[in-house]
Amino acid sequence: MSAVIAPATGKFEALLPVLIIGAGAAGLCAALAAKDVGVDAVVVERDGVPSGSTALSAGLIPAAGTRFQRAKGINDSPQLFADDIQHKAKGQSNPTVVDAVARGASLLVEWLANRHNLPFDVVDSFNYPGHSALRMHGLPSRTGRELIDRLRNAAEANGIMVLTERVAERLLVEPDGRVRGLEIVHRDGLHERIGCETLILACSGFGGNPDLVRRHIPDMANALYFGHPGNRGDAIIWGHALGAAFSHLGGYQGHGSVATPHNILISWAVIMQGGIQVNRKGTRFSDETRGYSEQAAEVLRQQGEFVWNVFDERIANVARQFDDFQRNVPARFLRQKLSPT
Repeated sequence: MSAVIAPATGKFEALLPVLIIGAGAAGLCAALAAKDVGVDAVVVERDGVPSGSTALSAGLIPAAGTRFQRAKGINDSPQLFADDIQHKAKGQSNPTVVDAVARGASLLVEWLANRHNLPFDVVDSFNYPGHSALRMHGLPSRTGRELIDRLRNAAEANGIMVLTERVAERLLVEPDGRVRGLEIVHRDGLHERIGCETLILACSGFGGNPDLVRRHIPDMANALYFGHPGNRGDAIIWGHALGAAFSHLGGYQGHGSVATPHNILISWAVIMQGGIQVNRKGTRFSDETRGYSEQAAEVLRQQGEFVWNVFDERIANVARQFDDFQRNVPARFLRQKLSPT
């Protein structure tokens, strides 16, 4: 996307009730939710097959008070979840937003399971930093690829149109700032103007925009970017141009355990089960259990911005429940490089 705003003049090739930019998990869930209330939504996606950063993750959704937790005897509630978020954020998060997220997460998981047949289960072999209850809900492979594939299949089953290999080039607005539609560019260079009553920007991630990262998250300015290259912050740039208000742009999810040069995400389960990180001097340099985002900044402070994970075979077996770990980390690599012999 070029994130250019242009006047909403001229004719539109199509007029839609809802137009969504981005076919990651957020965009596809928005389209499915619109369909559930009888509103047809069209999704614009730059890739040939929807993936986004969702496909690069473990695909886990934290949710509190679900039937999946109750089936395993896990006592939890949205209020406890909200308290955990505020504690992790040192009380800096907007309480209204936190409450909406904490209460909405369980509704989302239950809806995806009941309405769209996503077979969620609670990860109960280890807990994530900051959570006082086991509340990570994942699919059988524990991969974001499975999550995005199932959401895409649900969209197809519900007749939701996803326009792939199209880039949202310009936001079309009235002089008063009212958004009227988009100008999109096809892979072959063809331009098309689509009008809409409602526009949803599911494209606000800016990890792939070094200038925005340096401006809003200076601690991560030198970090390896491990997300989707399309995360250029176009929604944020458009918002600034329209005079929108912003807050908490310094919040981020980093990860202190990406194996390089392989670019393999090593599950944080290895830390939560007792593994540690040491720098090139063989020194343990921080409390890793505070969280993988916090640890990302600590790793960047080490010599060469490089550290070792140290864990044993027992811990590796816990991590192997994640399909990407099992497929991408050969046993010989684990035995010789990541665990004591």
